[in-house]
Parts: sequence; C-alpha cells; structure tokens
Amino acid sequence: MSKPIVVGVDGSTDSGVALDWAAAEARLRGAPLHAVHGLWMPMAAVPFGGAAVLPPSDELRAYATDVLDATRRRVKDVAPGVEAETFLVLRPPAEALLEVGKDAALIVAGTRGLTGLGALVLGSVSARIAAHAPVPAVVVPPEGTDDGNRAGEIVVGVDGSEHADAALRFALTEAALRQARVLAVGAYHLRGRTTSPERQETEAVLAAALERARAATGATVPTTVRVEAGHAAEVIVEASATASLIVVGTRGRGEVRSMLLGSTSRGVLHQATRPVVVVRA
Repeated sequence: MSKPIVVGVDGSTDSGVALDWAAAEARLRGAPLHAVHGLWMPMAAVPFGGAAVLPPSDELRAYATDVLDATRRRVKDVAPGVEAETFLVLRPPAEALLEVGKDAALIVAGTRGLTGLGALVLGSVSARIAAHAPVPAVVVPPEGTDDGNRAGEIVVGVDGSEHADAALRFALTEAALRQARVLAVGAYHLRGRTTSPERQETEAVLAAALERARAATGATVPTTVRVEAGHAAEVIVEASATASLIVVGTRGRGEVRSMLLGSTSRGVLHQATRPVVVVRA
C-alpha cells in the first residue's frame, strides 16, 4: 500500500482547506489519508519557572472528537473512496503531526490554525512542520486551490544546492505522476550591468541540476527554465501565480547549515498563494 498522506486538522478554515487538498492528493496517489488533531494543555505552574501539563478538559476532548468526526464526513464528500483514518494525539499540534507523519509520503498543514493571528502569514505549526518534517512538507494557503487542477505547472526553485537538487527530483517525479510540466526557476543578483556573468553562471547551474535530476529520476516530463535577476523568493513566487505546486528545498547555497529553513524557503512560504512543498535532501 502507498504511504499515507498525513494532514493536521483543528477545525479552522485554513485546516479545512489543507484537508481538502490532502484528500484530493490521497485520491490521486491511491494512498490512505491520516488526519491528526493534537490536543495539549500546558499551564504555567510557577512564576518564571517551568510548566505543568494538565489533562485536557472534557470540553476540549469533546471538541476534538467533533473535529475528527467532521473530518471523516468531509473526506467522504470531497474524495469518495479515500481510506481515511483519524488520530487524536495528546501532544502539541506540530509534534503530533511530526510523530504520525514520520514515515508518510507527505505531511500537510494549513497556513494558520485556530491559535494563529490573522496578521501572521504563516502560523507556528506550519512553520515547524516545514522546518522539521523528515518527509516533504506541504503548506496549503487559503487561496489558490479551488480549481482542483493537479496537472498545472510545477514551479521549483533551483540553485545547485543538495536541498534544491532534492526539490527538483521531487518536482520531476510529481510532474510525471500528474502529467504536468515543470518550470525550473533560478535567480541571480544583477550588479548594474545589462548582461552579467551571474546570469550565465545561474543558467549553467540550472542545466547541470536538471541533468542530475533527470538521470536520478528517469523522468522525461516537459521542462522549461526561467532565470531572472532578483531575490530568489520573489522570483519563484512571481513565476508561480497559476502553478499547481511550488517546490523548494529547505535551504540553498551559502546558507548556514544550522538553519532549518533558509531565507528563500521562508520567503516563499510567507508570500505564496499556491501550495508549497518544502523538501530536504
């Protein structure tokens, strides 16, 4: 059986959008869907001290049960035939998702949950999933997913790093599954010249990365290349206005290895209006 698609649900509108996307993805792959609700009640016990954890109240347990019941009904409506299983995990939401999804095909989250502030583009749960997931992590924004088109172009950021190479391999494999095209995007800094060695270097990096990825995956999907001057996150987001997926590595060339998420992946996650997949090498 295919590895499951794991999605976090908390009853919020954003998690409902993520659930619909994950259910459609499970149907496309012929995979089971695992929906996870993390239930946790930390309570400060001593001023300036640690925290004690109390058992969830009956009201919160009842709400969690309602969320998971509604989840199963919603999956039947939006993706008939998908085998759905729900998990109530007594851990913080991000930890619960990472625990259940450690061997998943994908871990999926919405941009914000019930505890997120409207002014925040990316909530704490989705940010942690993107940074820590051992498998590809998908953050689904509230807009841009209503067409249900899985065959739309897949945009992937490429810079020659090992994580970007992993993202490119993922994009090619997904495009083969979806019968979609791939747009490989590279960005460079223009230093006051009309033409620059930086552009030529970026074009060479993309060509070499594509050669490596095609050799590794055997994928022969239609692929085009786009190289532009500018900040990488902005160039990627601008190229993906009508994409079905955006794919980025956790971090790129020149970024500190201790960073769990690089500046480009963070920038894309905060700006994108299409689902973003974050892939680690």
